[in-house]
Amino acid sequence: MEKILKVLDKLKIDENDFEFYGKNIAKINYEKYMNNKKGKLILMTSINPTPAGEGKTTTAIGLADGLNYIGKNTILALREPSLGPVFGRKGTATGGGESEVVPMADINLHFTGDFHAITTANNLISAQIDSEIYWNTDLNIDPNRIVWKRCLDLNDRALRQTEIKINSKISRLEEFTITAASNMMTILSLSKSIEDLRIRLDNSLIAYDKKNKEIYLKELNITGSLMAILKNAVNPNLVLTKYDTPTLIHCGPFANIATGTNSIISTNLGLSLADYCIVESGFGSDLGFEKYMNVINEDNDLIPDCTVMVVTLRALNLHKDFDNNFDHLNKHLKHIRQYNLNLIVAINFIEGDNEEQLDILKEWLNNNNYSWEMNEAFTKGAKGAENLAKKVAEICDFTQNINRLINKNDQIEDKIEKVVKNFYYLDNFILSNEAKEKIEEIKNTEYKNLPICMVKSSNSIDGNDNNETNYELVIKNVSVNSGAKFILAFTNNVMSMPGLNKTPNSKDIDLENGLVTGLK
Repeated sequence: MEKILKVLDKLKIDENDFEFYGKNIAKINYEKYMNNKKGKLILMTSINPTPAGEGKTTTAIGLADGLNYIGKNTILALREPSLGPVFGRKGTATGGGESEVVPMADINLHFTGDFHAITTANNLISAQIDSEIYWNTDLNIDPNRIVWKRCLDLNDRALRQTEIKINSKISRLEEFTITAASNMMTILSLSKSIEDLRIRLDNSLIAYDKKNKEIYLKELNITGSLMAILKNAVNPNLVLTKYDTPTLIHCGPFANIATGTNSIISTNLGLSLADYCIVESGFGSDLGFEKYMNVINEDNDLIPDCTVMVVTLRALNLHKDFDNNFDHLNKHLKHIRQYNLNLIVAINFIEGDNEEQLDILKEWLNNNNYSWEMNEAFTKGAKGAENLAKKVAEICDFTQNINRLINKNDQIEDKIEKVVKNFYYLDNFILSNEAKEKIEEIKNTEYKNLPICMVKSSNSIDGNDNNETNYELVIKNVSVNSGAKFILAFTNNVMSMPGLNKTPNSKDIDLENGLVTGLK
C-alpha cells in the first residue's frame, strides 16, 4: 500500500479522490482532473497475432517502465481482462515476466467488480424489456424485434441462441454476447463523463414496438437504476507495474467485435496526469488500430503522437513473412502510414529467437526506412526497454499532419469499402440482402453519419482464416448501437459469444495455500 500511496501523491491525486480495493488497487474519482490534457499519447498495435499473442501488452508495460526509467513521467492505460479469455485459450491480460502489472491474479479475476456491474446493468435492461412484454404495457414491445441482448463474462457457446419463455403464451429467441462485446461495455468505454454516460444510456435503441416504432432505453424509466449500478464502474482503476509505473486499467471491449481499447475516461485521465500516456488497441492493426482511428478518434481529439507496431519472429513465421518479403508486416505498417502518423516498430524479443532471422528483419526495416528498436523488457525489466523508450520519446516530438481516411458524411457503403480496401486489401465485398435493407433503413435516420465498427476475425487481415481459394468478404448484417454511437457491420461468421476450446486454461487454474496458480 505504501508504494501506491507514494504514486498517488506524486500524481497529485487528493486523498478524497481515491478509494482502495484491497492493498494494491485503487479507484480514482477522475472528474476534477480532466481539465488539463498535457501528455503525449502513445498507441500500441501489432501484426495479426498467434494464438499465444505477441506480447503487445507486455511491450506496452515494458515501454511505460522504460520511459519512467529514463525520467519521463508516464502512465499506462490498459483494458480490463475478460474472464472468457482467462479461462479459455488466450489467457490473462496483464503482461508477463518482468513486464507485468500487479496484483496479477486479482486483476484477471474479479478485480474491482467493474465487469460484474456492467453485466448486471446490461441484463437489468433485458429483464425490464421482458417484464414490459409480460405485463403487456403501453410500450407494446414486439418480442420478435428486440435489439438489446443479454451478456455473460464467460465463453459459453450454448448461450449463443436460447429460447426465453416469458409466459405460457409468449416466448422469444435471445442471443447472449460475452460482456466484453456487449452494448453496455462499449457505451461505458466511449463515454467521456458520467453525464455523457447517462445521455448515451437514455438514447440507446433497445427494441421496436408492434407498429415498427423505435423504443429507447429512457422509455423503460430505469436509467437511474443503471447509473446507481455503474457509479463505481465509471471510475478508472489504478494499479502498479512491477517497476511501480502507474497503470490505469478500465473497461475491456473486444476488438474483433467492439472497439478494442480502454475507456476514453482513463485515456483522458492519463493524459491529464502525466507527460506520456500509453494505450493499447486490441489484436492486429486491421482491427484495434483501425477502430481507434475511425471510431474512437473520429473527432481528432485523441491523435497518437507515436504509434508502436509490435512484432515477433513467432508471428512473422506464422504469416510466412520470411518467405514473401515481409508482405504481412508491410500491410500492417501501411495501415499507420496512410494516416501520416509517427511510427516505430518494436521487435518483442522472445528467448530462443533466431538471430539470423532477427538480422534479416532489421535489414528489411532499415532498407524500407522504418524506425525500429528491440524490446527485451520481458527478461530485463525497465532496463530492457530503455532504448525503445528513448526512441519513442524522440519520435513523439516529430511533427505530423494527420490524414483522414473516412469522412463523417461518407455514405455507409463507402465507409465500409474504405476499410475493406485500405485495411483488408480486398477489392470487393458482398452486401447480403439483409445488410442492404438495414443500410437503407439507417440512411433515413439520424444515425446515417455514425462511424462503422467492423466485426471481423482477428486471425488474418482479410478474415480468410481457412485460405479459401474463392474467398469473398460478406457483410452479413448491420445494426446501430445508438448508445455507443456507431454502426456495427458483421462479416462472415464471427461470434459475439465465444466457446471454450477443447483444453481451456480453466483446467489448469487452482488455489494452493491461498494463492491462485495456473494463470497464464
